[in-house]
Amino acid sequence: MAEAGTLRVAAVQAAPVFLDRERTVDKAVALIREAAAGGARLIAFGEGFLPGHPVWFHLLPVTHPRSIDLSSRLVDQAVTIPGPEVDAIAAAARDAAAVVVLGLVERPDPRIAVVYDAQLVVGPEGVLGVRRKIAPAVGERVLFAAGGAESITTFETPWGALSTLAGGENSNPLLTAALRSRGAGIHVAAWPPHFNRPGLMGEVMSITGRAIAYQNTAHVVAVAGAISPEVIHELAITEDDRSLLEAMAADPVSAVWAPRGAQLAGPAPGGETILQANLELGGGTWARLVNRHYDRPDLLRLVVSESAEKGAEGGPTDEGIRREIVERFGPALGPDDVEELVPYVSAVRGAGRRLAALGLDGDDPRRISYADDPRPSS
Repeated sequence: MAEAGTLRVAAVQAAPVFLDRERTVDKAVALIREAAAGGARLIAFGEGFLPGHPVWFHLLPVTHPRSIDLSSRLVDQAVTIPGPEVDAIAAAARDAAAVVVLGLVERPDPRIAVVYDAQLVVGPEGVLGVRRKIAPAVGERVLFAAGGAESITTFETPWGALSTLAGGENSNPLLTAALRSRGAGIHVAAWPPHFNRPGLMGEVMSITGRAIAYQNTAHVVAVAGAISPEVIHELAITEDDRSLLEAMAADPVSAVWAPRGAQLAGPAPGGETILQANLELGGGTWARLVNRHYDRPDLLRLVVSESAEKGAEGGPTDEGIRREIVERFGPALGPDDVEELVPYVSAVRGAGRRLAALGLDGDDPRRISYADDPRPSS
């Protein structure tokens, strides 16, 4: 049952200790404590905070020697889950009695150089889950593998379903609609320190943050990273590079939006800051009802790959089937009708999978001999 009342949130707009996993974890823990001291119970960091985002691709060709060196360092400093870094973040969340959403570079197997642009979600009781960016963008594709349908998901918190996306994923209307269909009432939109030219990312953050708040009738915490003077010094080869990076350091405009688009806090100026706001969790109920009137599930449907919700036999879970029924028929069915249909739809889906496994395509089913059928074929 979701808690009612007011939720204080914090958008931690901060720079990592660049490509230094251990020191960045220490910084994250300190920032979690600082945000919690201000009353925050939901604390969000930008994309790729731990141990950093590959912003050098805005300046350097992929095969430039410095680019190769920086990319190698990023892979070497990536985080394996579970691991000591995650334990430290989880302990800080427990001490703060808060849910923390932290962007990181995940390396599932430290023996293999495969990394993901991921978001870790931890709460007072431990790790709630991790999701991976399903479409790494532009230079990110050089480094990051793409996440799968399992990353189109929400996380259960004391305040209801929480969703989170990274960077340009927040601009994907089908993806944000899928999260809305899963009941996400709070959304964390995480962003890197900057894009490839000054001013661009700030505009995109504002447009998408308010759009998600309006269309999904959700509270939105839009949080960017930051770039430190030390990183500018390390990345800049020419004075033009330095001038460009210094201009882009002003890009982050972290903000908090209420359902239907009212701005509750921000935009934060570029640089490091912790932006806090209070969310009125009861807000948006009427707007959600009105939005549902426009859904018209009898005319419009969004189909998400079933691999996002697999049951024990490879089919969708009961919850996935229940959601499909509600999305398809909407108010035409009451809750009791939906529950009666779930086992029926599950049985039909299961029979379909078993028939498909028999390889009947193109055959006349009347002439097929089944393994468990004692009758001879005609």
